[in-house]
Amino acid sequence: MTQLGIKGLATQIQRNSVTRLLCTLVLSSVLLACGTGPLQKGPLEPAPDMFGQTDRSAEQYLAQAEQAPEPDAFSWRALAIRAWLQQGNVGAAEPQLARLRQQATLAQRPLVALLDSAAALADGNTGLADQRLAAVDNTVLPPSAASYYLLLQANRFEQQQQPIDAAKMLIERQSLLDGQEQNAGLERIYQLLTQASPLALRRAQNTGNSEPVNGWLRLMAIVNNTEVDPGQRRWQLQSWRHAYPDHPGHRYLSDSPGPVMTLASYQPTHIAVLLPMTGKLAEQADAIRNGILSAHQGQSSRVSFFDTHGRDMVGLYQQIQQAGADFILGPLLKEDIDALSSLDPAIPVFALNNPAYQPVLPHRYYFSLSPEAEASEAALHMWEQGHHQPLVFAPDNELGRRVAAEFNTRWQQQSGSPAILAYFNNQQSIESDVRRALDNGNAGVTSGVAAGIGVIRGSIEAVPPAGPIDSVFMVSNSTETRFILPYFDFVRDSRAARLPTYVTSRSYVPGGEPPMSELNGLRLADMPWLFGGAPQLMEEVETLWPTVGSSWLRLFAFGYDALTLIPQLTQLRDNAPAVPALTGELSLNERGVVQRRLQWMEYRNGEWLPAEY
Repeated sequence: MTQLGIKGLATQIQRNSVTRLLCTLVLSSVLLACGTGPLQKGPLEPAPDMFGQTDRSAEQYLAQAEQAPEPDAFSWRALAIRAWLQQGNVGAAEPQLARLRQQATLAQRPLVALLDSAAALADGNTGLADQRLAAVDNTVLPPSAASYYLLLQANRFEQQQQPIDAAKMLIERQSLLDGQEQNAGLERIYQLLTQASPLALRRAQNTGNSEPVNGWLRLMAIVNNTEVDPGQRRWQLQSWRHAYPDHPGHRYLSDSPGPVMTLASYQPTHIAVLLPMTGKLAEQADAIRNGILSAHQGQSSRVSFFDTHGRDMVGLYQQIQQAGADFILGPLLKEDIDALSSLDPAIPVFALNNPAYQPVLPHRYYFSLSPEAEASEAALHMWEQGHHQPLVFAPDNELGRRVAAEFNTRWQQQSGSPAILAYFNNQQSIESDVRRALDNGNAGVTSGVAAGIGVIRGSIEAVPPAGPIDSVFMVSNSTETRFILPYFDFVRDSRAARLPTYVTSRSYVPGGEPPMSELNGLRLADMPWLFGGAPQLMEEVETLWPTVGSSWLRLFAFGYDALTLIPQLTQLRDNAPAVPALTGELSLNERGVVQRRLQWMEYRNGEWLPAEY
């Protein structure tokens, strides 16, 4: 073959090789274009919810992030981080987290904080996760992020062996989930709460929980208690069903619901009264006891008194059961009420105080003579009298602030605007305290603290004043009232008409004593019983106990009304009209708490007379 022929063959072979190479490259490109791996190119996909379900690999999410513009790239990257964390691969997630921390806008920083918290949990560092979650304001998160926040909190509590707290987070999360996720959430809630003891579940119930949370805790305290008497268990479950008719926990009850629990009038045959008959409150308990016995005269039922002083409530309740009592009146002390409630007694209970936690149950009732309730009544009455800007003047102590706060809460419910709250410390500073209260209040000052007085307007928010002060509510006893009132007259102008001034039972002074001119015009709310509401009964009491004072008489009336009210409790709970009684006009709210409308009187020349408005 000639040299030219050899060259032509070599050229032909070279051309064929190039052609094959090009075909191979084209084919590879086509195959890559058809693939579904992380190198896929094509139309941009909208970013899904970054806190929704993760159903792809982290690499696929990251590939989408590299193609997408902001803010979609942020969402894709967040999903990649979550996918890695779900696999426990914190190391792979960390570089992407660092990138998000640098790029995040102000609005995105809480979302990055959630991912940082999730990374700490995936790494087993619950303490760091707790710190990071505590820094997140979950109230400003969008729903899906808020759901993720609650899930992280639940995971943290579960890692810390706190199943009740974990379940509480999941219960609050339920409203943010759809149907299928809700079912899975319910199963996890149930499984978590089956790990807790009945005692722990009962103790976890409180006013800080939502109703669904308290419903779950109460239900599982019943379900987990395998030692309870079957009859009491049936009562407890019926009571729970009545109190929580739409609760999702119904699906976990295998017991037959039995007959529907009805609230017929109580006609107890044996009433167990729980009072501290010995100890430092024995005198007060004796007054209540005498009121109960007086109201019980002529009735066929039996009344037994049980001393709660120094007694364990478990043993005391067993004693009540052995005695065959079918109704409990009392206890008097809040801690005893809480201890009895934790036992979930299978008979009606009419407690003689208002504990912090009052479960809404069909056979639980509460009655008290609390100063907070009287302050609430005063706020309602003053609103009904047409006042628009009251000044509350209270001692700067725990009681004074608590009562003032209760007045303010009720006033805002009625008027939509806060009262002016002012506090005093001692007699030496009264004049300056009154002056600052009136001056600051009439100037519409929203906050201020000076020389023992704090003048605030109900909340941190600046609220426009409703106008100048047109009335005063004094949280004071009778001695303080007599001392303070003249200063209000002096500071304003002794020639000007006194601001309408209202007080409650703590300022009561008995009628018939030498007139106290400084009290003229004072308006006081107290029991009708002290103003001639039941003259024949008062005559009997004064014959039997001639030396008792007004405090003893109030407690006597309290016990008298408590026993008298028992047959009327269910009707009152169904919105029956208020019942005239010794302690006031009595009604019940939806929680079974007795509400009192007091009698308003005006002091004139040594006597309390019906108020003239």
